Amino acid sequence: MSAKGNRLAERALQKNRWLVKQMDGMEIIFSPSLLELNEVTHAFTTRVGGSTKAPYDSFNLGRSVGDDAVKRDAIENRKKLCNTLSIDFHKLVVPGQVHSPNVALIEDLASLPDLKGVDGVTTAREQIPLLLHFADCVPVIVADPQAKAVGVFHAGWRGTAQNIVGNGVKVMARELGAKPERMRAAIGPAIGACCYPTGEDVVEALIATVADKGIAQSLIHRLADRAAPDLKAFNALQLLEAGVELVDTCDFCTACKPELFYSHRQSGGTTGRQGALVALV
Repeated sequence: MSAKGNRLAERALQKNRWLVKQMDGMEIIFSPSLLELNEVTHAFTTRVGGSTKAPYDSFNLGRSVGDDAVKRDAIENRKKLCNTLSIDFHKLVVPGQVHSPNVALIEDLASLPDLKGVDGVTTAREQIPLLLHFADCVPVIVADPQAKAVGVFHAGWRGTAQNIVGNGVKVMARELGAKPERMRAAIGPAIGACCYPTGEDVVEALIATVADKGIAQSLIHRLADRAAPDLKAFNALQLLEAGVELVDTCDFCTACKPELFYSHRQSGGTTGRQGALVALV
């Protein structure tokens, strides 16, 4: 690998310590780079701060899990989060995630696009909060403060293998006048390579998404005799290759900290969902 390739790989693999703040009984995580933007409100939630019972305890935001009581709790938890962040719950946009590369543009709450098969949403409208859900998959928030454009993207391995973040950057540039070199991307808590052994088919699909295959190979770790891709690093590399200059990646692994995060893999599949929320203010 060239010296330039080594530097790009180092940037993709870099993880940073983020701020964990207690707010109204919740523990909410914030990206240092996004906190510098006065025009953007954001949050990455944890499982702490609600009243939902086990195994979805306690601050589950997802309505795709559990019984009716769990689903009702998710709505109350969303309201609590919005109230704490001074956001209008009634304007909250929540797509139906299906592990796709599809990104929807939100222009008007009165005429929303079909959100059933969408894993990314973006807007340049103020006071429209965007919320996606996660339980190991990679949450990515992107903001261009000059264009006043934000987006949030759900990147499990399938979404990562379809380069949803790269698609999101293109949609923001094409539809909202955003420029990659002005964007800031925050890659939130997600499963780390330390807990993510997978098959070679997954590895091949991920490597195929990036231009420099040598760099991509450096993002694959080994756990015993199995490959373990760094999904956060793959998303970081895709963003860097798309021209995003500033990528801020959280060092938390969701599977390593089940007391703080929901983790599909660590729990055996029965668990709640934390959220990534962004809004222009």
